[in-house]
Formats: sequence, structure tokens, C-alpha cells
Amino acid sequence: MNATRLSNHLVIALLSVGLLAAAPAAKAELISTQQLAQQAAGAPDPTLTRDRQELNVFLARADVQKKLEEMGLSREVTQQRLTALSNREVAELAGKIKTMPAAGALGFQEMVIILLVAILVVLAV
Repeated sequence: MNATRLSNHLVIALLSVGLLAAAPAAKAELISTQQLAQQAAGAPDPTLTRDRQELNVFLARADVQKKLEEMGLSREVTQQRLTALSNREVAELAGKIKTMPAAGALGFQEMVIILLVAILVVLAV
């Protein structure tokens, strides 16, 4: 009976350690007064503005426009759908575009990413 009790305590201790290890750590950062004032005034996030500009530049490229037109999307429709994307979607797409290799080195994975961007633009309506 003592061995059973000891094994129960061991299992409880191991589970407790496992739960503590899996718990996410809290993260807090200090923000400047200027950032707080921008948020209160509803000013756009500079990173978000930069990401939207990068997406606009990417979608304005001739090869991307050609591919989108082959899929039946005009430039106007593409722009409307781009503006309808959420901030998180914009940040994800901009991050994927930043990690793509230079021109001429598109592989299967990059083509899939481009097609996913196009599909997201299509579905964002």
C-alpha cells in the first residue's frame, strides 16, 4: 500500500512538472508615451503600414499581375481584397514575401506560397 501511495505521488509530481514546463511564459514590454498616444489617437501602426506597402509593391509586379489575371482577378478586385485583409493576415503575407528568394529562384514551395496569397486574396471578399 505504501508503494502505491509513493507511485501516486511520483505521477502527480511528474504531471505537475510537465504542466509547468508546458505553460506559456508571460511577456510584458514597456511602451513609450508616443506609442501610447498613437494607439489612443487611432494612429496606424508603422509596421502594419510598411507591410501593406510591401504587399502593394508585390502585387503591382508585372509577373504577379499576369498570374492573377490568368486566375481571373483584375487589379481593382485584387486591391479591394487586399484592403479587406485583417492586420494579422497582412503581417503573415508580408512575412512570407520577405522570406521568398530573389527572382529566378522560385521553387515549388514559393509557387505554393504565391498561390496561397492569391487564394487568400480571392477568399478575402
